[in-house]
Amino acid sequence: MLYALCAMRYAPCALRYAPCALRYEGGKRMVTLYVGSTKGYSGKNLTVMGLGQRCLRDGLKVGYLKPFGRLPIKVNGALTDKDAWFIHQVLMLKDPVETLCPVVMTHDLMVEGCRGECAGFDLKILKAFEAVSKGKDVVLIGGAGKLESGKFFNISGYDIIEKLNARVLLVDCYEREFYLDAVLDAHGRLGERLVGVILNSVQAGYVEKIEDLIIPFLERKGIPVFGSLPYDAVLGSVMIADIVEACAGDVLCCRNKLDNLVEHFLIGGMQVDRALEYIRKTRNNAVIVGGDRADIQLAAVEATTQCLILTGNLYPNEIVISRAEMRGVPIVVVRDDTYSVAKKVEELSRKLRLREKEKVYCGIRLIEERVNFKRLYEALGIS
Repeated sequence: MLYALCAMRYAPCALRYAPCALRYEGGKRMVTLYVGSTKGYSGKNLTVMGLGQRCLRDGLKVGYLKPFGRLPIKVNGALTDKDAWFIHQVLMLKDPVETLCPVVMTHDLMVEGCRGECAGFDLKILKAFEAVSKGKDVVLIGGAGKLESGKFFNISGYDIIEKLNARVLLVDCYEREFYLDAVLDAHGRLGERLVGVILNSVQAGYVEKIEDLIIPFLERKGIPVFGSLPYDAVLGSVMIADIVEACAGDVLCCRNKLDNLVEHFLIGGMQVDRALEYIRKTRNNAVIVGGDRADIQLAAVEATTQCLILTGNLYPNEIVISRAEMRGVPIVVVRDDTYSVAKKVEELSRKLRLREKEKVYCGIRLIEERVNFKRLYEALGIS
């Protein structure tokens, strides 16, 4: 969350296939559930992990597949997606790595796509799905970005959902009327395939409106709501190391503290006493301030901020560095101006890096507490 310390402070179509993604594996009924969203960074990965862990705990055999990934990584010589690999480990799955993410975006793949040289990705995904789904009760399909993502290769979320005969669970952050427009549009395209939605990262100021207006509205439209997850500061936090990477910063001290999480960002642009008041009110904060404001820098260090981000490529004096070392406060010097840095860190806070395990387990716990699994299981036909 960002605060300012300043003077005030496809066209809709009729779907003509079976509405439920049920298949019989060895006499048992298997459920295929696609977890997607109408926009990126909405909590799909965390939802997959939360659902997967709950299903495993309930004695169900779980499979996982991410058809299209954007974060290439090699594991034991096999190319896969970084997020898919992390989820595979969290759920302690035994399926081969090469089946996790059959299509991974790389520079070469993008070039081939632009030249029209890519084909057969749908068959590759179907082959991986067949391998992953063997002997499973539930197969969770992780969407990439939004439902339209992958259209470039003819493997958009909508394409995959149809080919795999999957049910769909939408996970999205509530953004007023834009959220309703997007969900209603997706419902029009998906029809009865849409099993329902989960509202994620609901700000405190919208809780009453969502409970009294939004959820009843969606339910009347035939869109079940399985849970409303409140905004959590830990989930919105950013690792200091990611700030350094995003801003190409120079770390002056306390490199051993770069794994710490920052929950709030404060912009230093006022008198010292007022700045101290704001810094002390917020936990796990980082102060973004001009490199020429030694007074604010010292005040932030003495108040034990998590991190000091100095803008304008201006370095602090030795007194500030010495005190920061004593207090264990990393100082990061960046080239950008204060406004540009603020925009970058705000964007970072919207993106969950799955290597931040504290955030991951916090999100899984939140899903366990706030999602109506009984109703979801009934909707999916899971006994």
